Amino acid sequence: MAHCPKCGKHLKIYNVSQFCPKCGVNLRFYEFEKNFYREAKYAELSNAAVHVKIRRLKASFIGNKLTILRLIAAVFPLAALLVPAAVFNLYLPFFSEKLALSGLGLYGAFSSGSLMYLTDMHFSSPGGETYDLFFKALLFYAVAAVLAVLILLLTLLCFLSVKNMQKIIASVAFAGAVFSLVSFFVLNTFIDKWDKCTLASAEVLQADRGYGFPVLFAAFAAVFAVNLLLWIKGIPVEYAQGMEERLEIYRKVKKGELDLDSLPQPVVETEETRKIDEEIAAEEENLARLKAEHRARNESAPENGTQGGETDE
Repeated sequence: MAHCPKCGKHLKIYNVSQFCPKCGVNLRFYEFEKNFYREAKYAELSNAAVHVKIRRLKASFIGNKLTILRLIAAVFPLAALLVPAAVFNLYLPFFSEKLALSGLGLYGAFSSGSLMYLTDMHFSSPGGETYDLFFKALLFYAVAAVLAVLILLLTLLCFLSVKNMQKIIASVAFAGAVFSLVSFFVLNTFIDKWDKCTLASAEVLQADRGYGFPVLFAAFAAVFAVNLLLWIKGIPVEYAQGMEERLEIYRKVKKGELDLDSLPQPVVETEETRKIDEEIAAEEENLARLKAEHRARNESAPENGTQGGETDE
């Protein structure tokens, strides 16, 4: 249950009156002016926090041409994963399948069970040791695919840190380019050695090179270049006057370092607030002038009436 804000009396459920049964204070309007200003200050600060978030969100996605290009380039690595880096023909008794080393190809090989067979080939002979290279190339390619997804997620969340997110995305793109390049060389080494294996091994698995690795490397390089430029040039965020100062005060209020009652109203004086104060002062001055004129007319009216009566007599 509630308590009286003045005397602290515990209010029962049947105390429906707006007056305290002990001290008689009006519960609804007690310290109304103080609470009104407190709410006005909090609204001013919280509105600044929302304003700053919206400006950062806008600047991160459509702030300039580079941010728009970053948003577009984030899709490049995922699109590059659709281009096969290599094609493998698997021949087994009563079964054969064509596998593409790509994003969709890896998913298809995993769902069909062919990937499980390929991962067990390094235990077989001949060619088992050579197949380890294929397993490593597959692992590096999978890491590059994960980094491609991570780039898209980080780009969509770039508004969380306007200053540092481009550094993180550039680092991830650089790592993706390295992994795709290492996977390319390891896979080429595997294909060269696999072709020299015995005929039995060649009849089980045949490999052909594709164009996926150059495309994937170029996609990561494009993401890295765009975010590197944003890292160097920075992303300018335009704030209204006083918004950053209000945000800093709002954070201190949330942490309990500042009390709302100790702050002035408005909390931060800007050109806009000064203009509003001048308009209010002008309205008050105009209202005071009208009251003075009205009072002067009322005071002069009886005197005029008395003088007129004497003249008639």
